[in-house]
Amino acid sequence: MQVALKVDVDTYRGIEDGAARLASFLHSQNIPASFFVTLGPDTSGRAMARVFRHRGFLKKMRRTSALSLYGFRTVLSGTLLPARPMGTSFVELFRQWREWGFEVSPHGFDHIRWHDEAAGWSEERAADELEKICNVYRHIFNEDPKSSAASGWQAGSGTWRAMEKMNLLYHSDTRGEFPYYPVIKSSSPAVSGRGSMDSPPVAAGNDDKIERFGTLEIPTTLPTWDEMLAWDGVDRKNLVDETWKLLKPDRLNVWTLHSEVEGSVYFPQFHEFVERAGREAVKWVFLPDVARKLLESAHPLPYDEIEQGTRPGRAGTVTCQVRHG
Repeated sequence: MQVALKVDVDTYRGIEDGAARLASFLHSQNIPASFFVTLGPDTSGRAMARVFRHRGFLKKMRRTSALSLYGFRTVLSGTLLPARPMGTSFVELFRQWREWGFEVSPHGFDHIRWHDEAAGWSEERAADELEKICNVYRHIFNEDPKSSAASGWQAGSGTWRAMEKMNLLYHSDTRGEFPYYPVIKSSSPAVSGRGSMDSPPVAAGNDDKIERFGTLEIPTTLPTWDEMLAWDGVDRKNLVDETWKLLKPDRLNVWTLHSEVEGSVYFPQFHEFVERAGREAVKWVFLPDVARKLLESAHPLPYDEIEQGTRPGRAGTVTCQVRHG
């Protein structure tokens, strides 16, 4: 059974506390992981506006004990308290993670803004945001990023058009079942790029108005713990067992952790999961290695459409892979 770990780091506290704890633990266990880190200001306080926009957001906050996960400083960050810069505040820590063998890549610049707006951005607007991301990333690593993960699993034609020019190895922007190349029905000219031999990108100006993107997408396949904890009948006592039931032995399982969840209050449960994975002979795989093998494989990957869909326990919508057949 193959499991790939993504660690999404959304907040300043999530870097200095939860992500640092997870990185040290995973390094000690020789488990590979990809850390996707928000690189701009921590404006988490503005997320409270979702109480009025997204049905179920307040219930989720209560069920997951959000205040204990994030703390008052984070809840007020960017509103009553100043937004602290994230990427430039932890340069040496990120470099250490890289030295340990982890992937360290962007998770947006302003997490809240990307989460709430990016699915509808134009290519120009997305390019502006990506340029800010790349400037910080170059400051840290003196190179351009090779991968990216969208905040809140929010992506669309504008963000992917802009990313096509970055020559990424892959992005992980959606929820789905299998790696694929994204397809969007659009009235705009399509974008050329990499693709399988029997399903090449559509040429610009094609009458069917379909955009096929050439950067590999590796979606998150499993629910997150903050989602599961909002389900009826799931709590910290049975969280590991319920997660184990969702693993697929015949396919790649991509599991997104949140540093503010598995790296803090629920770290004991994550530790328990890792111990069980050792007993059950789980094979931990590294997303960059997965991407390279897929791109080098003679077997073509599918082109799948996307849609804004819901997931149990998550308020609002996320960008989802749509499987046909």
